[in-house]
Amino acid sequence: MPYNMVAFASLPFGLRSGSYELALGDGTMQAVLVTPLRFNPFVTLAACDVPVRGLPQNGQGDGFISYTWYDHPFVLRVAFGPNIASLGSINSSATIVQPLEAGFDPHDKAALHALSEDFAAISLEAFNTLIAIVRRQARLYQVHDLIRSDIQITIRDEQGAFVADDPREVEFTEEDRVPVSLDLSERDSRWYEELAVALRGHEGPDLADELLMEAERALDERFPRQALATCNTVMETAVSQLLTVGMSKRGLSTTAIDDLLLSRSLAAKLDSLLETNTGYSLKRHNRALWNSFDQLSSLRNDAIHRGANVSVQDAQFALQVTRDVLAWLAFVRSRLSKS
Repeated sequence: MPYNMVAFASLPFGLRSGSYELALGDGTMQAVLVTPLRFNPFVTLAACDVPVRGLPQNGQGDGFISYTWYDHPFVLRVAFGPNIASLGSINSSATIVQPLEAGFDPHDKAALHALSEDFAAISLEAFNTLIAIVRRQARLYQVHDLIRSDIQITIRDEQGAFVADDPREVEFTEEDRVPVSLDLSERDSRWYEELAVALRGHEGPDLADELLMEAERALDERFPRQALATCNTVMETAVSQLLTVGMSKRGLSTTAIDDLLLSRSLAAKLDSLLETNTGYSLKRHNRALWNSFDQLSSLRNDAIHRGANVSVQDAQFALQVTRDVLAWLAFVRSRLSKS
């Protein structure tokens, strides 16, 4: 029996229904099927004599009051009518269909997992390409990209009947259960001692740390390219602060320091300029981290100068390298303070 692999995602906006042809990064064309905008109730409360089917199709209508907001990946709407209230999503959905080879066994878990991940990568690129272009065309700056857990992969027969689920469905369900705790009352004594020291300190928050949090927030909000670009600024800020200390100790004027910092690349600052002013070079004294930094620089150049796509994994790598560089610079600073 012929089977299809289907990728499904809720779009963070509504579009006219139809098939949208778009170009992927490798130049291939991909069709994305988009459904019409509709209201999909999640929860409905109604008086006993009020039919739920009486809800307007888009959640708005005579006698109804509605409120709409964006909560990725959904546009949510709550509608209040006479003796009825409903909360649901109001957006279009997108689907990509790929026919499977004859004889494919949908219950072969190993084969299904490998095939579904390749298909998911293509589908995710296609969905995010559609979102990026719509975001730019409509100036919807608040709309985020999708990640792997935002799309669902299923195997279906020719009639569209469900055959097999996304092999990673359980994994994504477990991810959704991990809460972000804003309750800090149970942090240990050491954390509160460090907080007290920081609060009594005369210096404001470190700029490099503040920028690092901006990069982390950008990734959390589904903007991996912004996260990667900000990482470069984080390292630039941190090494420039350290170089300023080192050059000041050597008696250079503020003007000379500014001229040197403006005329050198980030790589040069971490290598020769840092060695001249502190005795340490990332390239000479931490070769493994330098190689990671070099790889990050290539990713950034591809993204900024050639418009290459930046994946979540790329941004996660950039953040980790940046944290490691900041830790190494802190080590150099501590050695300088002892000299």
